[in-house]
Amino acid sequence: MESIFTLLNSAALTGWTFILAILLSQPSEWTTQFFEPSLSDRILLIDLLILLECICFIEVGRIAVGQIKGNFILGAVLHMIRMTCLLLVLPRGLADERDTVCIMVLYSWALTEVGRYPMYLVPSSSVARYVRLVLPIVTFPIGAIAEAVGAFRALSKLWNSDDDDSVSWIKLCFLGMVLFINSLLGPTMAYPALLKKGLPVLLGKESTGTRSIKSA
Repeated sequence: MESIFTLLNSAALTGWTFILAILLSQPSEWTTQFFEPSLSDRILLIDLLILLECICFIEVGRIAVGQIKGNFILGAVLHMIRMTCLLLVLPRGLADERDTVCIMVLYSWALTEVGRYPMYLVPSSSVARYVRLVLPIVTFPIGAIAEAVGAFRALSKLWNSDDDDSVSWIKLCFLGMVLFINSLLGPTMAYPALLKKGLPVLLGKESTGTRSIKSA
């Protein structure tokens, strides 16, 4: 089983690196195909991101059953926020005009994941651990703010629309969840926890080679 999870981690790193390459290469002719809706009104970039998020949910499941260590609640909430953004926030912004807020969200995700997976693949690497713990200090607040702004705009449009069915109210609840968590719980709970882990490494007060991946 461990070889399967290693393969999934390798696929995830390759996928997120590809997403980052798309972001860095735009605007260009070859990246257009990933942003434009197809005849079925689907966006290829969104589909790729959903597949990558499925791998992340497998990791959250492994935390839940005790196969790997981690904060289950934080992981579950984080990826619920991402899925909400993927389904309700990003599609319109990416398809219409490659909105700056949406692009910031994607950059924060891609950089975070490209910096995270090497530590799973090479747990003995002090460099991989350093990047894993330090990079989110920058990418987390940028991503959280961009997600909150995107969720607020999507929520406002949905609230002012004529739709008044149960599905619309479910969407409003999920968008409200993103706005609440990113505006209040993120700055007061999640980010301080990241700083507690990352700042000692950044400032050289903790040796990056003294801990294993399981204690990260």
